[in-house]
Amino acid sequence: MATREEALQIMERMQNSRPRNFFRRFDDDNAGIFCVLKYLSAVDRPVSAGEISAFMNVSTARVSVILRKMAEKGYILRESDVEDARKSMISLSDFGREKNLRNRNETLDFFCKVIDRVGRERIEEFISISDEIRKVVEEEMQSERR
Repeated sequence: MATREEALQIMERMQNSRPRNFFRRFDDDNAGIFCVLKYLSAVDRPVSAGEISAFMNVSTARVSVILRKMAEKGYILRESDVEDARKSMISLSDFGREKNLRNRNETLDFFCKVIDRVGRERIEEFISISDEIRKVVEEEMQSERR
């Protein structure tokens, strides 16, 4: 059985090993914008803020903030719903499509460099171990709720 001291040391090492600079690229604002760009690109049709909210599992207020920022940057187009003029339908602008493609390519290029330097096998092992840790954590959290 692990001691509390061992647990503390491992928790600190895990905290310190998180690649902060990589994840900083995906801070809350950018993550929201990137997520909406990706979603709108995937569905390739106008959608309501409610649909985006449901997909992201965040409040419509949060989605409204993201959409306002995206509109200011020219990433999206807003149109009135033909069935309900009070409702806006959101779609990607051509600039938004270009931005989504650039984001995707930049992220893939960046991660290719990470894979080349760390090695695919080691990354696969890391993912496998992370999945195992996640499953144990989820099981423990569920058992604590009971």
